[in-house]
Amino acid sequence: MRYETLLPHEFNKTLAEKPVAYLPWGALEWHGYHMAVGNDGLKAHGILERVAERAGGVVLPPVWCGFDTLKLPAHGGFPLTLEFKRETVMGLLDEYLCQLAEVGFKLVVVLTGHYGPPHVAALVEAANLFTIWQTQYDTRVWVIPEYDLVTDLGYRGDHAAKWETAILMHVHPELVDLSRLDDESAGESGGILGEDPRQTATPELGETIVAAIVERLAARVERFLEIGHE
Repeated sequence: MRYETLLPHEFNKTLAEKPVAYLPWGALEWHGYHMAVGNDGLKAHGILERVAERAGGVVLPPVWCGFDTLKLPAHGGFPLTLEFKRETVMGLLDEYLCQLAEVGFKLVVVLTGHYGPPHVAALVEAANLFTIWQTQYDTRVWVIPEYDLVTDLGYRGDHAAKWETAILMHVHPELVDLSRLDDESAGESGGILGEDPRQTATPELGETIVAAIVERLAARVERFLEIGHE
């Protein structure tokens, strides 16, 4: 299931049966004093592993290449954050798409856990350009911010707050420590944009929202495999 751990015969069998590649995208970015800086890629990877278990396919390692991050002065200039240029993000995705298409994948699902609008727009543009110009490949590309699948359940994206904290508490509980927060650091000055996670984030909430994302995304992938399109 994991690209990097499959033996060739296992990989070829999976590719023949379920030609779907899952590419988790994130950023190395400040996520408060209570969360791992790799949160975005870690949660996307954890979600996609669960999707692959249900729908089949191969999960790649996370790509930590974020644009429009909290490193920028306009967003607070928080430390420990790596900010990449828009064209770097686009070029990297194009490289991945071309090479995954050459391997033989018919669908590439790019689930981005770093979902500021400029970053998502860069990924979408790169995917669209791939589709327009790389016509030698018969490969579909979906770029999906994780929350986009469950906005009806109240998750519309936040930053190191209620929802992101809850998801990481479920996917990687060892990487969250709410005791690191106090009344000052639990707000915008600490890089938390949204509801105070101390009062709102729980592993149970994370489990519920991850299960919904997995169910809905897996259903889309299964439908694609059955009929060849969305």
